[in-house]
Amino acid sequence: MQAIIIFGKELIAYRRVVFSLAVRGFQSRYIGTGGGIIWSIVQPLATVFVFWIVFSIGFKAEGPNGVPFILYFMTAFLPWHFVNEVLNTSTNTVLANRHLVKKMVFPTETLPVVEIMVATVGHLILLAFTILLLLIHGVIPGLGGLQIAYAYLCAVALSLGLGWSLAATNVFHRDINQSMATLLNFWFWMTPIVWSVDMVPEKWRPLLMFNPMFHVVENYRGALLYNRPVWSDMPQLLIFWAIVLLVGIGGAYVFRRLKPEFADVL
Repeated sequence: MQAIIIFGKELIAYRRVVFSLAVRGFQSRYIGTGGGIIWSIVQPLATVFVFWIVFSIGFKAEGPNGVPFILYFMTAFLPWHFVNEVLNTSTNTVLANRHLVKKMVFPTETLPVVEIMVATVGHLILLAFTILLLLIHGVIPGLGGLQIAYAYLCAVALSLGLGWSLAATNVFHRDINQSMATLLNFWFWMTPIVWSVDMVPEKWRPLLMFNPMFHVVENYRGALLYNRPVWSDMPQLLIFWAIVLLVGIGGAYVFRRLKPEFADVL
């Protein structure tokens, strides 16, 4: 817990540097390309299009209670794509910024925050597209839609804790970066993004609460699609934050434990 408090103080103290790094990261990722920021939404929309063709057109799939598949899928794919992007970039962020890591005055713990800030830009664009898609289908998010801020906070908190662990351990074990695609693909299919919770036998459903992404995607759906309050499932909420707290403390500990050895390896 003390490490997280120290991190908060460092983040405030170096907020201008973090913001500058986020701007530079955004520019290097999008501005130098022909399509620019359009690429931040083209790739996820291409994935959405493939799933729509296969499941909605091919299998005639629908969401629970007759919800169009594209809406059921998109409202969950939105946070998944954000977390997926943050974890992929955070894993390599220490290696990519080795020139900063060797400067011990720079708080390298803030590097995953930079990746979160960069990913947020594309996330907001994809969120706007999702809302447009909802409106086209006659679904108007009510006041519950404001809970999207809480859902985003859940995604950020989970991504930050995992990002610390991945960024630190990848410096010493580069295989982690190579295995991320496989691990994230497995996590994707273990989360009710394409499939419905109703498909799981009732006796096994409580186990879903131990998948932190379950709480994230359900809250995005609750805010955008179902107008469902976040406190409608308190056990799920409490378990999620207990997991995130453990992941955050563990990630902060791992990062600070390995940080002094970064310069020697890099």
